[in-house]
Formats: sequence, structure tokens, C-alpha cells
Amino acid sequence: MNSKWHERFLGDEYFYGKEPNLFLVQAEQQLPKGKILCIAEGEGRNSVFLASKGYDVTAWDFAPSGIEKTKKLARDRGVVVKTELHDLADVVWGEEEWDAIIHIFGHFPPPIFERTMEGIRKALKPGGFYVSELYTKEQIKYETGGPKEVDNLCNPGILLGKFPDYFIQHFYIGEVERIEGQGHTGVAHVVQSIFQKRVPH
Repeated sequence: MNSKWHERFLGDEYFYGKEPNLFLVQAEQQLPKGKILCIAEGEGRNSVFLASKGYDVTAWDFAPSGIEKTKKLARDRGVVVKTELHDLADVVWGEEEWDAIIHIFGHFPPPIFERTMEGIRKALKPGGFYVSELYTKEQIKYETGGPKEVDNLCNPGILLGKFPDYFIQHFYIGEVERIEGQGHTGVAHVVQSIFQKRVPH
């Protein structure tokens, strides 16, 4: 377990707020109703939002305190979110299991990023969606959130290269304003993706 994240989520306050990521709110309209996985989900703001829209949602995080906050937020909002404690460094990915996988500001060292992208490709059903908003390496200059280690920030070209055979519904690199609790506040530099796994003919 990563104690930094466990400690960050221990307090009553929601470090990244209780409201969903704005890009996810826009992207949700494209998603098929079905089984959705939110990875590196933190305190549950995005999974709880999706559950409120009628999706069958599972949230993964590796901080026990984050999982508990997700459960509490789901109870408070009157929705059901399945929660699972997983470390993406060693989680076992299923095959063609999810209609969508949501990846909002989950940043990892390069080996875990590589492993996670492989897992996502394997675990999406044909026709399924990968939806992400991640800080780019430019974010290090903005100081409005995200990791302080530049290697853990996203290289958009590398991300795009992980999904060469997917339909690109949306791909944006640039500035956005994000007010998400105390953790993300101000103008940031992000890469946004909506990639759809092609259905074999």
C-alpha cells in the first residue's frame, strides 16, 4: 500500500472534492450503459457520478482510506458503487470485461503505466471506451496539481501510441481550468482521450 495516498485521504475533507471531473461529465454522454471501471479512483467522485447516471460501476484504488471515502460518498448520494482495493502494479486484469474504463488523473511510474495500458486494452469489451484526462509533462510548470515527478506525467504521443487500432472519438492536448478540491486548482495542461475499441468484423 502507498502510505502517502492512504494518509492523504484519511481526513473528512475530500481532497479532490466531491463533484466529478468536468471532462468526464461531457464524455459520459458518449458511453453505453453497462459495466464501467474507474481506476486510481481516489475518493470516489467520478464513480459516484457515473453510478448516479445508471451505470454498473466498480472503483479501484490502492488506498484503503480512499475506498472508505468512496463508500461513504456513494451512501450519502444514495447510489451503489462496487469498491475493490487493488494496486495497479500487480492487479490481474480480466479479459473483455468492461464497457468503459475511466482514468482521471491517475499518474504512475512508467513501468506501471505500461502495464496498466496493456491491461486496459485486454479488459475492454469490443466496442468499449477508454476515457481519460491526465496531466501532461508540461503540467510541471503550472503547479496546480499532479505529481512532482515529471516521469509520472503523461506523454500524449506515448498514450496515443498505446491505442493504434482504436477509433479516436476525442483527443485534446492543451490548457483547461480545473477546480477540484484543494488537490487540483487553477489552469492546468492536460491530455484528454475518448478511444473506442473496434469491433472485429
